[in-house]
Amino acid sequence: MKKIAIQIFLFVFLYSCGNDRNPNLDSTNLKNDIIDSTLSINKKTILDTTTIIDSTETNKEIVVEEKESKNILEIEEKESDYQIKSISQLWKQYKFAKEKATKFTSSNNLDSIITYLSMASDAAYELSREDIATWQLNNIGYYSINEFKRRTDYEKRMQKLATFTDLKKKVFFATETKSVFRKNFDILNRAQKYLQKAQILDSELEKSERTEIIDSNIQFIDWIEEYISNGTRENKENEIE
Repeated sequence: MKKIAIQIFLFVFLYSCGNDRNPNLDSTNLKNDIIDSTLSINKKTILDTTTIIDSTETNKEIVVEEKESKNILEIEEKESDYQIKSISQLWKQYKFAKEKATKFTSSNNLDSIITYLSMASDAAYELSREDIATWQLNNIGYYSINEFKRRTDYEKRMQKLATFTDLKKKVFFATETKSVFRKNFDILNRAQKYLQKAQILDSELEKSERTEIIDSNIQFIDWIEEYISNGTRENKENEIE
């Protein structure tokens, strides 16, 4: 009986040891489930906490900022173009324009003379030197009148008209002269506008020799205009007769 009891004890002991060496499959599966669920939770957490940056939107914002900054720079550059010039810059502009005008007088380039004298007048006016500005406008009239006289041979024509004794020849030559004057009157017509502007500026200054010279130049243009107009009226009257 004692022997049987010992055998049963050994059997139970060996059986229990065998179970320890082979762990329960359910417990192993449970551990795996726990690991899987942990990984799943970690993955979900990673996905939830990760911020996805849209590089396209970021690039758009950068491009917009660049465009805006570029536009601001362009506006600032344009505004800088309209900055008031310094006194030294204005004097440089005046001297440069005067030198250019003088250079073109030798070649009788009236268009260039007018351009640069007008520039000199503007610079002088900005310097608050209305007296100098007025002179430059008068000079435009002066050079224009001289060019008109040169093209029409004014002096010789006027002298010849004064020497005619034959009335018919004198009338014929006067008609021809008026025609020549009329063809070149656009020179004086343009100069008249600058002289009128000079007269307005001069009226705000004290009267001087400059005032008389401006008036004289305007009177000359008025006389030529009246002279050629009379010729037109005479021709019309002759046509009617």
